[in-house]
Amino acid sequence: MRTRLLGLLRQRAGGKRRTSAGDAMAPDVAAPDVAASDFAARVRAELAEELPDEDLSEDLADILANYERGSRPGTDEDEDEEFLETVREALERIERGY
Repeated sequence: MRTRLLGLLRQRAGGKRRTSAGDAMAPDVAAPDVAASDFAARVRAELAEELPDEDLSEDLADILANYERGSRPGTDEDEDEEFLETVREALERIERGY
C-alpha cells in the first residue's frame, strides 16, 4: 500500500502540463482540485508511513465506518482507539486542506 501511494504521488508530480511556448509550466485549469488531491495523497502517504502494517484503502472515511474493534490481531482496546484516532486526524487534515 505504501509503495502504491508513493507511486501515485510521483505520478501526480510528473503529470503537469507544459505550454506550447516551451518548458514553462502552465497553470492548470483545475489547480485547486489538483492541489487538494495532491495534498490528500501526501496525507495518505504519511499515514501509510506511520501505520506500515495496516492495509489502508483510498477512502479513509470507509475505514472509520467499517472498522471492527478487536479485528486486528494482537491489539487491545487502547491500540484500536489510537488507530482510529490517527485515521480520523488524517481525514480531518484532508478535509481542512492543511
